[in-house]
Amino acid sequence: MNDKPTTCGFCSCGCALYVEPRKSGLGIAGLCPSTTHPVSTGRLCIKGWNATASLVRMDRLQTPLVRKGDELQPASWEEAFAFTVDALKRVMDASGPESVGIIGSAKTTNEECYSLVKFARSILCTPNLDGACRFYDASLIPALLDTVGVAASQVDVESLANAGSMLIVGANVMEQLAHIGSRIQDAVENGCNVVAADPRKSRLAPQARLFLHPKPGSDLTWVRALLKTIFDRKLYVDTAPQMPGFEELRASLDDVVMGVLPQVCGIEPDAIAEAAALLAEKKPCVVMFGLGVLQQQDSTLLVKALVDVALLLGGSVMPLRGQNNAQGACDMGVLRGYLPGYQPIDSAEARAKWEAAWGCSISPQAGLSAVDMVQGGVKALLVFGENVALSAPNTERTLSALENLDFLAVSDLYLTETAQLADVVFPACSFLEKDGTFTSIGRRVQRVRKMIDPVGQSKSDLEIIAGLASAFGKQITADPAAVMAEIAANVPMYAHCSYEQFETGWGEPWRAEAATSRLAPIPATDLQPEDPDYPYQLIASRINFHTQTGTMASRCGILTREYPESVVELNPSDAEKLKLRPGRVVQVSSKAGSLTRRVAVSDAVPQGCVHVPHYFGGDSANMLADYVCDPVSGVPIYKGLPVKIEAVS
Repeated sequence: MNDKPTTCGFCSCGCALYVEPRKSGLGIAGLCPSTTHPVSTGRLCIKGWNATASLVRMDRLQTPLVRKGDELQPASWEEAFAFTVDALKRVMDASGPESVGIIGSAKTTNEECYSLVKFARSILCTPNLDGACRFYDASLIPALLDTVGVAASQVDVESLANAGSMLIVGANVMEQLAHIGSRIQDAVENGCNVVAADPRKSRLAPQARLFLHPKPGSDLTWVRALLKTIFDRKLYVDTAPQMPGFEELRASLDDVVMGVLPQVCGIEPDAIAEAAALLAEKKPCVVMFGLGVLQQQDSTLLVKALVDVALLLGGSVMPLRGQNNAQGACDMGVLRGYLPGYQPIDSAEARAKWEAAWGCSISPQAGLSAVDMVQGGVKALLVFGENVALSAPNTERTLSALENLDFLAVSDLYLTETAQLADVVFPACSFLEKDGTFTSIGRRVQRVRKMIDPVGQSKSDLEIIAGLASAFGKQITADPAAVMAEIAANVPMYAHCSYEQFETGWGEPWRAEAATSRLAPIPATDLQPEDPDYPYQLIASRINFHTQTGTMASRCGILTREYPESVVELNPSDAEKLKLRPGRVVQVSSKAGSLTRRVAVSDAVPQGCVHVPHYFGGDSANMLADYVCDPVSGVPIYKGLPVKIEAVS
């Protein structure tokens, strides 16, 4: 067993684990969690225990691939780099650097993310740089920056057990983030009042004093009613009236009508009053929210409304981010419109700082989002560690747009649906095969250590980026410790970070600069109109056997054995009305696409809704979504989509 741990790469909890390589040098003989780590505390989730070892498989990409004719054929690294650079130069010579786009990953290390930003801004000089968080949770960035001033959780995982009350909205947290779920259980045992809100009854229900079941897409309406109740009953803390925006927020809620809640939201006004009382009764209050909030209509405004609840009650917010380095990727600037450290790209002062650091000229344009890029907004696209064919909406249109690119390069572990369309495929290393750092959901920066040798000829994304830079005649170091030193010198929140410091202990949360919190006004917005041709509303959620698009977890035999086939869950009354028995094959369709699954009946699903668990292996609920996005953040609307259900004969 290695005498030093690494950080798990499956979710944002940031558990520490020890790995024992096989004596042959290929694969993993065993692993175990750290008992002294503040999050893992001797435990791992089902993915940590079972999926980690499955990363080392012979079907991993082991050599670069270059498209010759209609086929991807093995090539040397030199050929792959040269082919890529020649193609990018041709596109940029013909159409300029703005014709090239880069989509980064929230699964790669901080050092890889930072170097990718440096490569895009200083070598390609393209404004089109964004991250996979655009498909998941990017709406929290503008909302938190505009309110609490910190685009991250204000709470660490270890302190959750001491919360007096919690509001948890749109998150199947007991399955998505097991260690946060266990801390919620600890808090309940300590007397915490938990108010949960989710259209579907989840495994969080036994922990909740009150479980609200709003209609999908109606969260902003009932949260405005909750805010109105806090004002009317003077449940806010004594210091709240002195906060900037207090009166503006109060005035923005004048049009709230409690009497419409049952019809619009499916929630009684008395339930809103009970929720407000429970949350105000015990301090501190923690407000959590997941993809059920972050992927719906007006998600940025909804996040601001939930932040307002926390601030009025003297509490804190914890966005429940899923991917292992979602926080770090955004911190490093893999984010449309921002430089590292959330410095706006349109700030002349910020650009001057990074131009001096990188010796280049940086475009002031925000550039295209990842959603825009996969719609065909660029001619050449580089994708690092994200299967955008499944994470983007409207799979059919996305695949068509990717096929029509002049050039596509993909770096990944496996030949994913996206990689199959590429002109060049780079075989990347898993988190077990490289050094670096991840930043957890609680802002804790921790070491990722090389546990085993890379599979085949695979390289870390840091080495791939350095190789591309070299082929352009430029230099980006492939030494992760040197990259972290550069990050520490230029990104204030990471100024304390160094590999020497991380050699012992469990890292340290980055330090949030003091900022004055500001309450945001929350105007009413229009709900999506009902469509009689699509009478059901979609609920899509993650399950504990799966993560993201399934590139890693779907290849674990134990996980696929435990969850061999995904289903469509219907309320018993809807199943009876449609004359559908469990096991019957149905097609769930929207205006954008359709998927086929077997029926399961569950009273956890409300009437008029259909629950589609995300599944691995190419069967993505995202194919039912179109390119309609939150107007502020540009995150696609995946939640509450109108769908219809038809039996497949």
